[in-house]
Amino acid sequence: MEKQNGSVNTPDRPRRKKSFWHTLLIVFQVSAILFFMGVLFAGGTAAGYVASLVKSDPVRSYNEIYQKISANNLTGFAYFRDKKMIGQLITAEDRRLVSHKEVSPHLIDAIIATEDKYFYEHNGIVPSAIARAALQQITNSPVQTGGSTLTQQLIKQTILSPKVTPERKFKEIFLALRMERMFSKEQILDAYINKMYFGQNANRTNLYGVQAAAKGIFGVDAKDLNIAQSAYLAGMLQAPYSYIPFKEKGLKLGKERQKLVLSRMLENGKITKQQYDEALAYDIKAHLLTNPPKPAIERYPYLMIEIEERAAKILLDQDFEKNPELKNEPYSKLLEEKRMAVRQGGYHIYTTIDQKIYDKMHAIAKDPNNFGPDRNPIGDKKMPQQVAAVLLDNKTGAIIGMIEGRDNGIEKTNFATSPRQPGSTIKSIGVYAPAIEEGIISPNSIVVDEETEFRGYKPSNYGESFKGPMTVRQALARSQNIPAVKVYFETGVEKSLNYVKKMGVTSIVKDDYYLSTALGGFTKGISVEEMTNAYATFPNGGNFVDAYMIERIVDSEGETVYQHKPKPVRVFSPQTSWMMTDMMRDVIEYGTGRQIARYRMGRDVAGKTGTSQEYRDRWFIGYTPDISLGVWTGYDMKYSLQGRHRDDVLRIWGKIFTSALEIDPNLSPAGNYMKRPPGTSMAAIYNANLATSKNPASYGGKTEEEKKAEEQKKTENENKQTEQPAGSQPTDGENKQTDQNDGTSNGNQKEQGDQKQDEEQQGSTDGKKEAAETSSKKQTRPSDGQSNNTSEKKSDKTTNKTDAKKGEG
Repeated sequence: MEKQNGSVNTPDRPRRKKSFWHTLLIVFQVSAILFFMGVLFAGGTAAGYVASLVKSDPVRSYNEIYQKISANNLTGFAYFRDKKMIGQLITAEDRRLVSHKEVSPHLIDAIIATEDKYFYEHNGIVPSAIARAALQQITNSPVQTGGSTLTQQLIKQTILSPKVTPERKFKEIFLALRMERMFSKEQILDAYINKMYFGQNANRTNLYGVQAAAKGIFGVDAKDLNIAQSAYLAGMLQAPYSYIPFKEKGLKLGKERQKLVLSRMLENGKITKQQYDEALAYDIKAHLLTNPPKPAIERYPYLMIEIEERAAKILLDQDFEKNPELKNEPYSKLLEEKRMAVRQGGYHIYTTIDQKIYDKMHAIAKDPNNFGPDRNPIGDKKMPQQVAAVLLDNKTGAIIGMIEGRDNGIEKTNFATSPRQPGSTIKSIGVYAPAIEEGIISPNSIVVDEETEFRGYKPSNYGESFKGPMTVRQALARSQNIPAVKVYFETGVEKSLNYVKKMGVTSIVKDDYYLSTALGGFTKGISVEEMTNAYATFPNGGNFVDAYMIERIVDSEGETVYQHKPKPVRVFSPQTSWMMTDMMRDVIEYGTGRQIARYRMGRDVAGKTGTSQEYRDRWFIGYTPDISLGVWTGYDMKYSLQGRHRDDVLRIWGKIFTSALEIDPNLSPAGNYMKRPPGTSMAAIYNANLATSKNPASYGGKTEEEKKAEEQKKTENENKQTEQPAGSQPTDGENKQTDQNDGTSNGNQKEQGDQKQDEEQQGSTDGKKEAAETSSKKQTRPSDGQSNNTSEKKSDKTTNKTDAKKGEG
């Protein structure tokens, strides 16, 4: 095998028997070198031979050589939000830059004594060492001391090929002489100690440079290495793979090599005899890092992949800002290049993830008791019930915790960032909030739940039944589908989805502009992260704040190259946001999310359930004034949730929510309440297209003719009653009844709304809330100039290419 002054910084190769011609070539090479050096390049034959070998090698500039020797694939690291290290970024090698001043002087002495004792004296090469090495190869000596200086070894590792040829050897010599004229000894030494290969750690990670070697083999920094450890590492440079100490054979050979290094240090006066004896007696095996922490990619596979992906996108966006023409190149190619840069650039990436909460969320995800049974595999792919969740801070958008899936070994898909059909969770952000913002409805507006056909599109409710007239509040709490589609139609599909897109939803495509998306029937779906992020707009008073995971990125030089800055976007008014929150409290009080009530821990919680067709997706997204938590569960492909497991999502949401607050109650302090903003009117807005029944028979109601006949009969009965004496005044009770039946006073309606708010704040029961809803059914007709918003809907497409989702009951 090739030796470099006792060093080959590549995996060992078996020594081959020298042929006569090979030996003759080496003799000729050494002779040429000696002649070349001995007569100061004044020999025509030798000079001609050398010139023929190196004529193809370009004359390299200072900058070119500097780039070569300083270019390193550096190890980067990721951190939790408290700045505790998660671990190394994904990489096949570990390299951490240090200067010689940050390294134990024992290690520097050991390397120089063994690899290049004349390092501080020569000009790049040592002719006598070259001659000695050549003679050892000619004679096939069992002792191979090598002939390369540290400078030559560095050149071979960074500029030239390690393959042994006369041409490469002469190029190496010329470059070594040139490098020594360009760079100081300290610069060369720094490049050398960061570049060389030191085998592998106990996890089989490749170690490059003295800092990675010290941490990977002994678990200490390079500056803290003792004499024995320094001698062992310096000895590894000769044959790194052969001296890996985590193998019995490697440890035995390594200790033999260590003894030789110590002898050289003693001979050169770098250590005393006592230090030599103490180092030999040092138990290397007992001080090895035999159980290093598992790589972060093994402990946090989903998270590390997500961090790398997001960091690469951030850095690529910065490149686009600097050079917009880059956008003309394939995005996937640029992103992959940037991912490699993240892996090899020595970045320090600080995230928003809370370790304790993240770990607890994944413990919940891994508990089989929280899920239904695995289904039959599809092909070779296992089919467990999957889960995804995102917990974020409302004000900043910081992602505190995430469940990307149950087991990265089974399924590598990140379900938290992959689109799924949102079911009825879309009703809050895509149907009712836009309609309230546009002045089309209020929570107390009446909409008739009845069998309805929209130009060929005929949605249905869960259970195929209809409830007749109800308030918008009741329709959302019970997740009735027909009222949602009617309101969506009134507002306009395009206008409604524009609001959704303003809340960060990026997966909407042109085929989604149909009425069926009112019930969640999207082409691609929407991710858990984007849905949760959109819901956080409501507790933020109508401001959308984009969710993020990367707080800061620092490069290998310690410079901050990225710092996240929130950019709020106004989507809804504070009044609209509060009305949506108030309605979604009812989802938990008496609606489809009743099971959530027991998990609130005294917090003000609002939210919405969602179910896609055939129970393939189940959702609950809930929030407090401070945090939002969205949870999805379902199977990756094909299968539907069965029986009680259809409500697993509610129980999982509750476990995550309560666990997070137990870990950190300050995430959402008890007593914080989403307060009603000034100017919020709960007066019912009358919309004839929504409040007028067109198919009463579908819900057991009465036709207009039946209503007229009943009214006529009532009038006749009243006429038969004894006429009241002239001049008499109605009683107080009659006055009160008349006022209540007026139904046109906005002040009266606002009072009813205030009454409802007070009841909720006092923890009113379901029965009280139902009574309050009933008392607020009276409609206020729009004033002059108020639009019923029926013109825009004419341009909306009303049918979809696929069947609409039925949603939930």
